[in-house]
Amino acid sequence: MKFIKSGLLTTLVSLFILGSCKNASTIGLDVDPNIAINSKLIDTSTVITKLTKQDTVVANGTTVSVLGYFKDPVFGITTANMALAVSLNGAVNFGKNPILDSAVLVLPFVNFYGDSVNTNYTVEVRQLDETLYAEPTLAYYNNKKWKTKSALLATKNFKANYKDSLTIQDILVGKKDTVKRVPAQLRIKIDPAFITNNILKLDSFKLLNSKVFNSLFKGLYVSLNKNTTTQNGGIFSFNTSIAGAARLDLFYKKTQTNNAVDTILTTLNITGGVGNAVTELSWDLTGTAVNTELQSTAKNSTTLYLKGLSGTQLKVDFPYLNTIKNLGKNITVNRAELVFTIIAGTETPYKPLQRLRVYKNDIAERPTFIADETPFDRRYLGPNSIGGFYNAIPKEYKINMTGYIQDLMSGKVKNYGTFVTPNDYVATNSPNFELSKTVNVFNNLGRTVAGGGVSSSNYKVKLKIYYTEQK
Repeated sequence: MKFIKSGLLTTLVSLFILGSCKNASTIGLDVDPNIAINSKLIDTSTVITKLTKQDTVVANGTTVSVLGYFKDPVFGITTANMALAVSLNGAVNFGKNPILDSAVLVLPFVNFYGDSVNTNYTVEVRQLDETLYAEPTLAYYNNKKWKTKSALLATKNFKANYKDSLTIQDILVGKKDTVKRVPAQLRIKIDPAFITNNILKLDSFKLLNSKVFNSLFKGLYVSLNKNTTTQNGGIFSFNTSIAGAARLDLFYKKTQTNNAVDTILTTLNITGGVGNAVTELSWDLTGTAVNTELQSTAKNSTTLYLKGLSGTQLKVDFPYLNTIKNLGKNITVNRAELVFTIIAGTETPYKPLQRLRVYKNDIAERPTFIADETPFDRRYLGPNSIGGFYNAIPKEYKINMTGYIQDLMSGKVKNYGTFVTPNDYVATNSPNFELSKTVNVFNNLGRTVAGGGVSSSNYKVKLKIYYTEQK
């Protein structure tokens, strides 16, 4: 395949650059005017981008869990269900003959992607038929199909009011109950007979700790009824990470030591931060343009279909970096930007992804930060320094990879592969690398259609390199 370098040694770059310098972490990552004036520009399209399917990611230990049924006319059908384990806050004692008033599964909304106006949903809750072990070093993958019991424990019809706060009853022990305002949340009443028989009537020794309790109660499975989801549906994300945000609230009457009967609230937390909330994902792309591109044997993708939620990612290669050395003996890269442009008309009715991320593979093919985003590298500019945020005015993403391109040109680092993804991998000190690297993997709901390496010149991927030759 033949590639053409255009705009070599262009010195009038400042005509295309905004006249004010902005912080490097801002959307768009404008080029410093000093760099534009004093540097030469290689505005090249010699970037190879191959679309690949990402089949699996670790789906527990994440900051959010995802529930949805979304029929995207371009990307196909995405289905997301949640497996949840509830944990005890120490030993629990429900007293003698507790009488359950209600049991409510509480799921705080974080975000939504789809049509929030014209869609209706029916959520369904069943019991897991296998134990979800809440261990911080145990990884579950998104393609795991969780076993469930057939009996419905709850159903609820709702709309995508993911921003509307609610007024609920506030239970006060020994005092008169009142009401309070709470952030937007999905509240699902669970079958009281099931909760009574499977939680309240358990022997006290089975309520001593979460490990014993989880082996008996196993957990809950939350899904949407596909047949009652209207229009194209949508995807919800919930806060299942922070202890006490997502939970199972049990309201029951208990006889106190003075023989007075009072209503008690006992909360069983869903703490995804230690692994007891798992997102189950499936993606049917039959008959879609995405599937055609993924099946293509071409080395350079014509159109880039980027999808969050363990969907697609890009293998990126820069085959002609070595030729830049021919421009001079001592080339210094002042700035290098990888630019992706949205294909006109694809940004509606569904908004593009909020951000694209770039990573390099290490020798074990694990994602690691490039130099520009590595805290201990002298070229590190701070959090979010490399950009990649969607800028709606030029309809593009710019990723600052100056240090990485300089390292590739100089041979300082060995190229084990570069990839661009909607996923936000996070490196931590967790003993389980697979679990630690996907903390924010479900935070970026959405999809993007951008030009690839061989698309129309208006949308083609570009690597813009601003450089000086040291004399």
